[in-house]
Amino acid sequence: MKTLVWIVVSVVLGSLGQVVLKLGSNKLGDVGLSLQTLPEDMLRLLKTPEIVVGLVLFGTSFLLWIKVLTQTELSYAYPMVSLGYVNVVLLSYFLLQETFTWNKLIGTAIIIIGILVINK
Repeated sequence: MKTLVWIVVSVVLGSLGQVVLKLGSNKLGDVGLSLQTLPEDMLRLLKTPEIVVGLVLFGTSFLLWIKVLTQTELSYAYPMVSLGYVNVVLLSYFLLQETFTWNKLIGTAIIIIGILVINK
């Protein structure tokens, strides 16, 4: 049970990281990431608080995921990562005011059913 908690926390932090990065990217506008603009682009990224917070959330998620991998089978843990898709759909609706369509609802339900089937 303890491992399941670590999996869920890791997935939630990764999902939050995605949403926070999206908030930051909305502030940035275009990022070229060409060889000529790379130093300037990297500085812009690091000056955007949401980008930094998103990276910290991802980093924490990564560390927790390593902990998970030391405690359980990958075939049990990895399908749970799909919960991240569910979290992102919900967080995008509530925090980014993105649309929630029937297709997203059906797809989300299929993901949840798939996780339940794999882990029974």
